[in-house]
Amino acid sequence: SVVKYCPQVWLNYQRKSTVGWTIYNVLLDFTGGLLSVAQLLLDSWLTSDWSKVSGDPAKLMLGNVSVFFDVIFMIQHYCLYLQASSTSCCRDTTDSSDAYHST
Repeated sequence: SVVKYCPQVWLNYQRKSTVGWTIYNVLLDFTGGLLSVAQLLLDSWLTSDWSKVSGDPAKLMLGNVSVFFDVIFMIQHYCLYLQASSTSCCRDTTDSSDAYHST
């Protein structure tokens, strides 16, 4: 997961924009990671056997890494680069000094 997330975080940082990819996949991945960790904790709590959490470290780590990077993506998309995302697709491409309009 780290291998697939780090390049996108870095690219978003370099461009200061999240234009070109959809946030919906991130939201779904966040939900899945959160539910995965919640399932581990809820199962352990209901059975009073916390070895289930430590007994499946791969699931716990994958869920936490996923949630961590998804939060970074959401911060980039909704907070840091919101203006870049909203203005780049809505720019006025007409220019009054266009060569076609000159006489």
